[in-house]
Amino acid sequence: MRPESSVRNRLNIAISVLSQLCMYSWCQTVPDGFSIQVAPTVTIQEGLCVTIPCSFTVEHKKTFKNFIGYWKSDFETNVASSDSSVPIVKENFHVSGNPDSGDCTLKITDARKQDTGAYFFRIEGSKEMPIKYNYLSHKLTLLVTDLTQKPEISNLEHLRVGKEVTLTCSPPGNCKGTDQTITWWKDNLDKPWGKSSSITFTPLLSYHKTSVTCAVNYPAVRASTQKTVVLDVQYPPSIDIFIDPSGLISNHTVVLNEGDSVILNCSVVSNPAAYVTWTKGENIVVNSVTGKGLELYLMDITSSDINTYSCSAWNQHGDTSDFVDIVLQPSNEGPDAKFSFETSPSPAPEVVTVLSPQCDSRYIDLAILGAFIAGNILILSLIALILFCIVMRNMNKTQQAIINNGEELRLQGRPSMYKNLSE
Repeated sequence: MRPESSVRNRLNIAISVLSQLCMYSWCQTVPDGFSIQVAPTVTIQEGLCVTIPCSFTVEHKKTFKNFIGYWKSDFETNVASSDSSVPIVKENFHVSGNPDSGDCTLKITDARKQDTGAYFFRIEGSKEMPIKYNYLSHKLTLLVTDLTQKPEISNLEHLRVGKEVTLTCSPPGNCKGTDQTITWWKDNLDKPWGKSSSITFTPLLSYHKTSVTCAVNYPAVRASTQKTVVLDVQYPPSIDIFIDPSGLISNHTVVLNEGDSVILNCSVVSNPAAYVTWTKGENIVVNSVTGKGLELYLMDITSSDINTYSCSAWNQHGDTSDFVDIVLQPSNEGPDAKFSFETSPSPAPEVVTVLSPQCDSRYIDLAILGAFIAGNILILSLIALILFCIVMRNMNKTQQAIINNGEELRLQGRPSMYKNLSE
């Protein structure tokens, strides 16, 4: 074949293609009174559905009788028709509007990647108004993309311990006619938690922070999507008082030595966070909004610290409280302060001993030795005093006896003495 012939054939093909394009789109002259309103481009994700509003006029009219509407592809293939007897090539395309009312609305379900393309609307009149017209000047371009949209889970804000609730999973692009399945999963269990759009259950405390997944599958297009949420289960507060670092308290009592220090820890479990207070008697000494706990420091215990200390916690779902009595160790007991723990009648009680800082064994030995020596000295002093008193008493008796004896001798000798003087 000559080069001139080849070029001429290619030119003829190009002219033919351009003529077809001009006839169907670019060069069409729209008759007066014919119009259509439809979005030029619509994007939809695979497996989902979309309703595309559309309206038209024929010779400035919007109402007709026995009109038939068609949606066609660029190849003039019928993809949808208002007449159910007309063969179509796409079962997921539907003329949902009534052409007799000038409504050419198109509904697409189970969108597929192969649905991507350009489409136009065609109207065919009745015998009373024998009109056939393709609205080629306003084509609809459809783009089908990957499925990335996720379902929505409702009623998550109403989770309360012990209160029945129903969660609902709404698939993305949800509309009638879409073939889909919904499956619920909980905490990655091996078997489904449910297989419907809604699931009803009564939340437990253990459900708090549990992962729940709603999975939506579109078998017609082999596409799926899912959404996972973490359950936020709300509940009233509960508290537990213990001593750092000793442990839990039994009988609500802590026995301490004067000068000791202790930390009272009020552990709080609540959702939402509870308002927590420590009170000494009737007076609040510390408070805070917390979902964990609140500590109370008692340093260098004195008699003024002896009291009942109460911890209270509350939120919008309830309240609770507990208390502990701080007492001083009696003086006739040992220097060690003891915390006794009794959880139930069956287990043996646990005893936790807290030593006062000044109670050292060396000081105790020295005190005992000093007391022993002082006692012996006192006893020896008493013995010496008694002996001294006995000796002094005996000496007084002896001296008195000597005096008395001398007086008798003097009296006995006086007559003779007087007697000697007279001679």
